[in-house]
Amino acid sequence: MARVAMVLARGPGRPDGDIANRLELTAALTPQGALDEAAFGELPWPTRRVLPDGNVLAGELVRIDDGWALRGPAGEDAPLWDVEARVFRPGEYVTLRRPGGDELIFRIVDVRPD
Repeated sequence: MARVAMVLARGPGRPDGDIANRLELTAALTPQGALDEAAFGELPWPTRRVLPDGNVLAGELVRIDDGWALRGPAGEDAPLWDVEARVFRPGEYVTLRRPGGDELIFRIVDVRPD
């Protein structure tokens, strides 16, 4: 498993991003740095969103159809945010798409074994 840390690079009302708006996730990665579908079991992988005001929201990374999504703290009743990313390496970008279509783009700043 790897711990991936990201900061907001761009989003609604934040065209220049916000380094105080962070997303962290723990996931299995392939040697190439992609999410490892074969390693995904029955339990979702944990995520943690740290907002600029210091509030922390727990969530989870889940497998959906042919992709991945983040589910927020309300659990199975929470809306899913589609996750778009090719590889999880520092400098790469991850796009989260809200159910309403807004996008949050995060830049990966650290990947380390967990």
